[in-house]
Amino acid sequence: MNKLSIENSSQELLNVHKAASFLTVSVTTIRRWAQSGKITGIKVGIRGDWRFTKEDLLIMMKPNNSERIYGKS
Repeated sequence: MNKLSIENSSQELLNVHKAASFLTVSVTTIRRWAQSGKITGIKVGIRGDWRFTKEDLLIMMKPNNSERIYGKS
């Protein structure tokens, strides 16, 4: 899902803490993945806090994406 799709989506957006809990990884990992483009998210507000859709997080959990997430070769 691209940035425009996220902004127009009626889905609930998750913050980094909820996304980390959902994927069972650390908040730091979520931020690192978002900054590197490994997960799709948008920055909101003055502080630039990240937000993610559950749909995009579920895509990351698919087995064919394990290399992208965990750096497996």
